Amino acid sequence: MERGYPPVTVDEYLAAVPEDQRSALEKIRRVILDAADGITERIGYQVPMFEYHRRGLVGLSVSQQYCCLHLMSPPLARELADALGEGELVGCTVHFTADRPLSESTVRRIVRMRVAEVDAKSPVATAR
Repeated sequence: MERGYPPVTVDEYLAAVPEDQRSALEKIRRVILDAADGITERIGYQVPMFEYHRRGLVGLSVSQQYCCLHLMSPPLARELADALGEGELVGCTVHFTADRPLSESTVRRIVRMRVAEVDAKSPVATAR
């Protein structure tokens, strides 16, 4: 990916990220995709986004200081405010560092909770 041009794929985004952050995000990416059937990925707002039943689930990004897991849910952020245990919750985003990435169990828990939110609002879920 050329500097200044937005990524078209998640792989392009990750290729442009420093190695330590890329490694942390790739692990989380695999956990997200494995956490539930039907999760897909794409670039949205120039960062990796994950969808479930065509609805936003979570997103990933980096800054100079942090890796970020975007919850995309104010209610979930409120629920996790005192119960997260790792990372730092800032608004609807969990900040963490490459040397202290989120655990697989935390990422799976967040994805399960977001899937449940989407299922509760999705006409696909009620048709099952």
